[in-house]
Amino acid sequence: MNSLYYRDDTIELHVGDALQVLKSIPSTSVDCVVTSPPYWGLRDYGTATWIGGNPHCTHTLGSTPRQRRSQKAACLADHEESRQKQCRRCGAVCQDQQYGHEPTPELYVSRLQRTFAEVRRILSSEGTFWLNLGDCYSSNSDGYVRTNSGKLRQPSYRPESGIAHKSLVGIPWRVAFALQHDGWILRNAIVWHKPNAMPESAQDRLSCRHEMLFLFTKQQRYHFDLDAIREPYTADRPLRRKAHYGGNKDNTIKTRWTPQQKGKNPGDVWSMSTRPLREAHCAPFPIDLPLRCISAGCPEGGLVLDPFSGAGTTGLAARHLGRFFQGIDLRPDYHDIFRRRLLGEQPSDVREAA
Repeated sequence: MNSLYYRDDTIELHVGDALQVLKSIPSTSVDCVVTSPPYWGLRDYGTATWIGGNPHCTHTLGSTPRQRRSQKAACLADHEESRQKQCRRCGAVCQDQQYGHEPTPELYVSRLQRTFAEVRRILSSEGTFWLNLGDCYSSNSDGYVRTNSGKLRQPSYRPESGIAHKSLVGIPWRVAFALQHDGWILRNAIVWHKPNAMPESAQDRLSCRHEMLFLFTKQQRYHFDLDAIREPYTADRPLRRKAHYGGNKDNTIKTRWTPQQKGKNPGDVWSMSTRPLREAHCAPFPIDLPLRCISAGCPEGGLVLDPFSGAGTTGLAARHLGRFFQGIDLRPDYHDIFRRRLLGEQPSDVREAA
């Protein structure tokens, strides 16, 4: 089946499961990958199809590990099991390829490993792979819920996960360590600080104001243009007064350090406000983030890939920086949103990476 949905001189969009589409892409043909896969247990993107059963039924499988029961097709995509997922009301069979509905964190991590193994194959030897992931807290992860009568029971749709209730799951680092085990080189763990993060109702812990962005490479030497993302110095002192010598004690730098005229290294904490997109119920990262990743990690005229492209924020950044772009998503209407954004879309969203 041909997955190609749209193509022009600089953009190519595919519809389908990321793993299957990636298998059709030639090896070492991509220069930079910037992506943010669906987070585990966060939301249902409405990609399921139902076969058989009652056509008038509002199909449901119960809930995902963190989602309340919904009329949407909240299919638990467990590719490790051979049994089919069926509607709890009419028995219709659910078919869904979306990520994030795996019943356990381990299955979610395993599925991403398989997908990113294909990313590793198609990435050039000097390519960079930027992965944005958010974390979550376990909810009733012991597999039991309390009924109206006060008794505990274990629902069939929520298997035990081995994580204590209310515990931070640690999804980003689980994925990072798994990819490191697969041979990826983890070069940076960047903290994306969100100054305008959504308020939380929690009273017994601190609110979350960040997500993780990992930089992976295939080898020790790779393309990285630090000058393209340097930040201007902010102090009033001239550069000559910023220079300093190392100390005379053991284990200290003895050579003279002089600041770069082009600006300073932005470091591994990036403060970028989120920007909601009304056309889609997904929450794309701000365009500032892929702008910085692509500026530093993709050579001029290179090819950028996003295997979970959604509404195309990575594609907008690639177009703005003069790079080619390939996007993959299960929902063709998200590609349509991206194309509308390209046309008049929201060029005001685009700002220089700094």
